[in-house]
Formats: sequence, structure tokens, C-alpha cells
Amino acid sequence: MNEITINIADSPSAVKSTFLATVQPVLSSEAEDLPFEITINRYSRESWSLKQTNSSAWKTGWFKSIDDKKNIPGFMKYLSDRKKAAYAKFESSLHDEKTGEVCTALFVVPFDQPTNHLTKDENTFFAQYCLDDKLLKVSVTNQAPKPSIKANSKVNGHDNIQDRSRSSTESKGLLGNLLGAQRKTNQHLVNAARKRDDLSQRMDSVTSTHIISKFREKIERTLRDFEKSHQTEIKIPISLADLTREMSSIEEKEKVTISVLKYIVYEQVEEINQEWVAAKESSGFMDEANVHIYKAGFVPSEVLEDMNKGEQTDEAIQQQRFLREALSKEENRKAKLIEEENRKKLASEKIEVAVLNTNKRDRRTIEEIQKSMISTSKRTKTE
Repeated sequence: MNEITINIADSPSAVKSTFLATVQPVLSSEAEDLPFEITINRYSRESWSLKQTNSSAWKTGWFKSIDDKKNIPGFMKYLSDRKKAAYAKFESSLHDEKTGEVCTALFVVPFDQPTNHLTKDENTFFAQYCLDDKLLKVSVTNQAPKPSIKANSKVNGHDNIQDRSRSSTESKGLLGNLLGAQRKTNQHLVNAARKRDDLSQRMDSVTSTHIISKFREKIERTLRDFEKSHQTEIKIPISLADLTREMSSIEEKEKVTISVLKYIVYEQVEEINQEWVAAKESSGFMDEANVHIYKAGFVPSEVLEDMNKGEQTDEAIQQQRFLREALSKEENRKAKLIEEENRKKLASEKIEVAVLNTNKRDRRTIEEIQKSMISTSKRTKTE
């Protein structure tokens, strides 16, 4: 079953869009002509945008959200409260038979949803789409010019191999399905290449000033929320790689450093509340850092001790090393003097030498002693 990613944007000229939902048609036969991704960036109250169930120009279908975001109920409430329909424009898989131009298709989510058993599921909604807006015979506001085949013949060096000789009657069977799938795939390749070019242009336009300004605004919002909350501490991670991912210029990347980002955090802490304490924590990587922020009265004792120690300069560290070496040399000199004095005292004194082990203890048994006495007496008698 086909999956369609739906995004929303504030206007047709908006650079960025926000993810809304990933949907699937309730019936597998529906939405075969829709692209894999649709961006809704227009709203209307005109009659053509209302629910259409009997018009031959429109195709209708029910779509169910299959993601975990659950954004559909809030989006439908937004449309219902304002009595507006949301719609998107995209390049159709059809071509004009006379001019050969790519037709402009519309995907509309009306606010007046039909009522049936499907409406009980809040993650399911009704939508209608038209593969050629000329069939509506109305003037659609903010209509974008239709790109010609000549303009779309190449996208970033890749040939557009769309089928330009689509017959007036739809082919049926396996061959028709294969041709339809091929046209749809080619159209998506064109759209993907175009989005890649737009992304490359946006990366070239991102500067260090833009990244730093955006980071400062994010830190300010985070600290403002921290000020209103009941939390006593907060951890702010800083990742240089994440912040500079959208930058393509190496020179601009070098201007964004960890030192600059940490300074921005300290600066925002001082501006919002001077009684707060900000303490950095080493993350083990050169391009990452963590800054802990504590409210007044909730600073751990070990953090206060580290802050009182302060950071020593290279001169102070060298001076301490010199003092330690000087003390070590002085102790060695005193130890040598004491050793020499002891040697002199030993040389001047008379030492009496005693021979040891001269008076040995008789360790023989009584039996051995008696045998020795008997043998001695026998030798004297014989003599």
C-alpha cells in the first residue's frame, strides 16, 4: 500500500516545511496518481475547495495516519475553526494533449469532512485531488506557472525520461500499470533532484552569523522556560557538528567554535538572572561540551569548590612546579648533610668487636650424654 508523507508550510514561498503525517489510503485502489510527498502550503474558502463528491474532475479518498505523531486531529480542528480548506499543488503525471505541458494537480483537504463510520477515527480524514486544474474551470488563487517539458527536460544534468506520448485513453492491465508506475517514478526523480538543488542553495546561503544568532535565540528560549519552571538545574548540550551541518563553506564553519558557543550560554545566563551559576563539563570531545546551570541556592558543593579554585594560568603552574623542585632539592641536601655527620661520628668512636657463637649450648639428649660418658670411662680403664 502506498505511503504518502504530508508536510505543511506557512506559504508557497516558505523555504522550510514541517512534518504533518505519514498516511496511507484506506482503500488500496485509491491515490495511485499521488506523489510520495506532498507539501500543503495554501488555504482557501472558495467554492471549488469545498467537499466535492459528484464532480468528475475530482478524485476522492480517505487517508489514515500511520505515524506516532498524531498531528491529524489538531490540523483538522485548525481547518474547522477557520472554515478553510488546505491544499497543495504539485506536478501531475498527465500532460496537456495540445501543448505537451505538464499539468498542475491539486490536493485538497476540505474543512467540511463527510460523516460516516470512518470519521470516528480521529487519525483518518477525507481528501480530494484533481490531476488537471484546468478541468475546474475556475481561477485558483496564487496559481503558479506551469513548467514546460523543455524546461524540465534536464534536472541537474539528469535526463527526464517521462513518457510524453500518453494516449487519450488509459491503458488497462499489466502494461498500463507498468507505464503508470514508470511515469510516477520519473516524476518523483525530478522532484527529488529539484529538492536536492534547493538544499544545496540553502546550505550555501547559511553563514556563521546566521548559525550563532539562531543558537542565541534557542538558548534564550530554553533559559526563559527554565526560569518559569520549578526545575533547579538544567543541562545544555553543545554540539558543533549538529550546528554546522547545514554549512558548506569551510571558512564560515571555522568562525563557529565551541568557545564562542559557550560564551553565548554564559552571556544569556548573566542577562536573564545574575544569581544563576553556570558550570561547564567536559564531554571528552573537542567539538562537544555540556553546560550545567543551577538556580541560586541549589549549587552542589563540589561545583562551588571547583569554581573557587579557578583556572590557573601557565605562569602560575610553572611557578608552583619551580617551588616543588626547590623544596625537593633542599630536602635532599639536608639528608646528605645528616648522613655525612653520622659517618663522622661513627669514625671517631671506638667500637668493641665481640666474637659471637663462642659459648655453644649442648643440644645432646640425656641418652647421648650417658653413652658418651660410658665410652670415655672405658677408654681410661684400658689405658
